[in-house]
Amino acid sequence: MILGVLMIFYAFRPNSQNIRYYANNHEAWNKAFDSVAANNPLPAFYVASIDKKGVNYHYAHGNEIWTKDKPLDENSIFRIYSMTKALTSVSVMQLVEQGKIKLDEPLDKWLPDMVEIPVLKNDGMLVKSDETITLRQLLTHTSGFAYLFTSSKLAKFKKPNDWKYKDLPRVFEPGDKYNYGTSLDWVGRLVERISGKTLEQYFEQNICQPLQMSRTFFTVPDSLISSIVSFGELKGGKFVDDPAQRMNMAEIKPKEFIGGGGLFSTAHDYGRFIQCILNDGTLNGKRIIKRSTLDSMCVNQMGDLRIKFDIPKAYAFLVDTTAKGIGRDQMGLGWAIAVSGTNGGPYGSVYWGGAANTYFNIDRKRGRAVMFFSNVLPFGNKYSESIFAKAEELFYK
Repeated sequence: MILGVLMIFYAFRPNSQNIRYYANNHEAWNKAFDSVAANNPLPAFYVASIDKKGVNYHYAHGNEIWTKDKPLDENSIFRIYSMTKALTSVSVMQLVEQGKIKLDEPLDKWLPDMVEIPVLKNDGMLVKSDETITLRQLLTHTSGFAYLFTSSKLAKFKKPNDWKYKDLPRVFEPGDKYNYGTSLDWVGRLVERISGKTLEQYFEQNICQPLQMSRTFFTVPDSLISSIVSFGELKGGKFVDDPAQRMNMAEIKPKEFIGGGGLFSTAHDYGRFIQCILNDGTLNGKRIIKRSTLDSMCVNQMGDLRIKFDIPKAYAFLVDTTAKGIGRDQMGLGWAIAVSGTNGGPYGSVYWGGAANTYFNIDRKRGRAVMFFSNVLPFGNKYSESIFAKAEELFYK
């Protein structure tokens, strides 16, 4: 489940039967997660079941700072990395609704610095592309952009001293294939250029304030830095705390707001975002996106292409190269769709996640969602994945 093992739901109406379902299962779920926590080396994690009414069950294990005594809770602050992409996608689709940009128009006008970036050919040559890039291609990761850790070809690229571009070269012509990469970074810049606001300002005004997400930001306020959870790395079957990464000030106080992965958030806040999606774009009378727009975001938008990954072995510390579910699912607009229905989430659910093992899965059809938060590397490690899989197994029965 590379770069995500992550999933989204469809739509469901709580009724007395559902209420009894949750009440009757809480004790069994507690026992199941108690057993998981006792037999898993992951020092801290938070898992939640969400429906249209909000979080109907949660389980928190461990402490906010692993070596201290404050228990992890819904207000603990996590690095959510690529789960930022869902908010960036909703933001740009708000602009599509307003008629300020179209999914298939050339982006030359808005992002000339993006379209001039050359394509890296298999022989190592850099060539100018005659093909434009569209918003649909950015949102489906078919634009040609990659990450170093998702492209063996790009990982071998040696940047020339006179490299003038804001990104690394594209690895294929737009629309040719899928490659997970920096496309949503460019979507974030597009939102900034169309709106005239920074991405942080745009999120705050158009998503966070309406949904009362008070602890979701790119720049962590000084008063809340102490609530950032520990960050760890898997070494020899144990998770080792990395205090320097936890206090990485370049991330905590960024100079640029990255739409593909710069947010900090909490289980409470992201749960409200998911709840809004389950309610077709509305929460507590505040609509942030139309139901018809969400419908379009939750269906295949990449034709016959499939999600596939090429993880260079050099990046095994960052991404578990044995991750499951590759080559079957497809992309909606900004998140993946469980086409196969074999990864734990129901057929048609949407999902994504973050590099430090934060995952979500939303099933709008039944109105349920699963969310999992931890802050450890590598992504997709068996200890984090197994807990998320257990949550899907329990909550989707």
